[in-house]
Amino acid sequence: MNPELKLVMFEEKKLLHELLDLLDKQYEAIVDKELMILETLTERIEEAGKNLAAIEIKRRSLVKDDSFSELIENSNDIHAKEVYEEIKSILNNLELQKNTNDTIIKQNLFFTNKMISVIKPSKSTGTYNSYGKVGR
Repeated sequence: MNPELKLVMFEEKKLLHELLDLLDKQYEAIVDKELMILETLTERIEEAGKNLAAIEIKRRSLVKDDSFSELIENSNDIHAKEVYEEIKSILNNLELQKNTNDTIIKQNLFFTNKMISVIKPSKSTGTYNSYGKVGR
């Protein structure tokens, strides 16, 4: 296997671990309602995503038109196969953590909007119209 491709795989694995750690910290910030920490984590997550995209472009340029999974399967390098499986596992965990964070954020926003609508008085007062129905 190409040694440069192996280095790219190791770098990608490292960046994926960092991204997973950031998503775990984001989860804790969401649960603790630490908005300032959440904002800085969002910036760091975006930066990690950009770094990961750069590594992904480099990996794709090395692999060219071949399928990466087929390249790994046809390789005799056991260590590369292990790293590939670890990367797949980390990607699965990243997706789960991201979905969890998104769900919690949506629930918090829904709750906040409901509370605002309960607290905020209605702009229009209900009055009866000529048909005896309450107008809104």
